[in-house]
Amino acid sequence: MSSDTLVPAPLALVTGLADAAPSSGGRAEQVAAQLETAVCVGLVSAGTRLPPERELAEQLGVTVLQLRQALALLRERGIVTTRRGNGGGSFVTDASAVQPHEVAQRLRGLSTEWLRDLGDLSGSISASACRLAAERADPSDVDRLRELAGAFAAATGLEQLRLADSRLHIAVAGAAQSRRLTAASVQVRGEVAPLLWYAVDGELPTRAAVEHHAAIVDAIARGDADGAHRAGLLHSEQECRHLIEAHLAEVLTEATTARS
Repeated sequence: MSSDTLVPAPLALVTGLADAAPSSGGRAEQVAAQLETAVCVGLVSAGTRLPPERELAEQLGVTVLQLRQALALLRERGIVTTRRGNGGGSFVTDASAVQPHEVAQRLRGLSTEWLRDLGDLSGSISASACRLAAERADPSDVDRLRELAGAFAAATGLEQLRLADSRLHIAVAGAAQSRRLTAASVQVRGEVAPLLWYAVDGELPTRAAVEHHAAIVDAIARGDADGAHRAGLLHSEQECRHLIEAHLAEVLTEATTARS
């Protein structure tokens, strides 16, 4: 991902998130949510300069005023910063990284049922994407998936793991050659990714994820639709278990602290 300017492909995926973005806060809030999701899942990297306001507004299908309102919301959240003068513009900040204490707080506020429901949705989207990718991916898609799986296996640190994992999931959906499925994948990874890479008893789901990613990519490369579907489901089930374990661990920690 270039650190200079947001390229058209991620922008196309951002616009596909419109229907899933919150509607209660108006169009500016919707655009802010779309861009925040794009940053969260690694479609837009820290340091990326967004296109000029008029160009970006046109690509996102909003007015310049609505875009400026959205950027103001993102500045308040520390996700973008705006510089004036030559070489200026709006840039994604390093502070956009998910902080562990924020994840812990969010996990405590969720329920097991909510997380299971999220896991069901994520599994359905992921398994469908894996199946279709096995049927439709071309050799260049497979090469890209292997590259992304390797990047995840080599990742160190929570932020790198989160971004590399999300990029691979979204690329699988992209290899399925379905724009709606890809947009759905971006949306659900935007919900899963901030919560998933949180250690439970000092353990992250890294090893299992590396194995599952390899199985998914191998099945896609073979054109094994059933195998890819099974591998995608297995991976999603493991993610869901980890989310629930992380939630329960945080609830227990909070209860223990309250009693002491």
